[in-house]
Amino acid sequence: MFNNSSFRLIKIFSFIIIMAFIFSCEDETTINFSETSIIDEDETTVEINIPKAEGKTEAAKKINATLSLFVNSALNIGVDSNTKTNAEESIEGFKKAYKDFKTQIGKTLYTNLPPWEVLIDGEVIYKSKTLTSIAMNSSINTGGAQSVLTFKFYNFDSKTGKELKTKDLLNDVSAFTDLAKKYYDKELLSAKNERIKAFETDIFALPENLGFSENGVIVFYETFNSATNNVIEFTISYTVANDYLNF
Repeated sequence: MFNNSSFRLIKIFSFIIIMAFIFSCEDETTINFSETSIIDEDETTVEINIPKAEGKTEAAKKINATLSLFVNSALNIGVDSNTKTNAEESIEGFKKAYKDFKTQIGKTLYTNLPPWEVLIDGEVIYKSKTLTSIAMNSSINTGGAQSVLTFKFYNFDSKTGKELKTKDLLNDVSAFTDLAKKYYDKELLSAKNERIKAFETDIFALPENLGFSENGVIVFYETFNSATNNVIEFTISYTVANDYLNF
């Protein structure tokens, strides 16, 4: 027979095991990130710094696959329309596209072709047990006067790795659009004329992707195809936005 002190020790030990199990389960639902950094300097310059979801879970695999697709798509500028499956193949394809173009243009243009440059960056800007938000951007210069810029927010279900669209994140897209319009108009009130013209539109709509930070919902508009690369960005605090969010 156990005495009382032995029984109390067993209860304490059992409680510790149960709590350790609970916390380990919580850790499994939290995705940790490291950084993938690649620098390739040859006739072209490629620099990549993006988050990498750690672990072998399906959620980590899905997130990494989505971020890799962004990288590979950015580097895929050759005649081959098939996007490569990894960064190393994409870099080699980018370098080959430069060499092919250099050979072709060299037949008619007797001058040095400026080197091509690519910079791809990514950052985890928000992470919780339910939502992970990552900002990705690329800058590609293939000898033109300006770089081609691309910016995108990616939002994921932290448990499954599923990419979440606006309709998944908001419980009332129409009402949130009306709310964002008020912030948008306020931003334009203090803008210069050329910036106002860049964003003139007959029908207001949310951007394709929203971002999330510790401070609130990030709403970002860009006209990167214009000469001035105008942007409008504002954050709607969670105290205002919470009623519209599904998480």
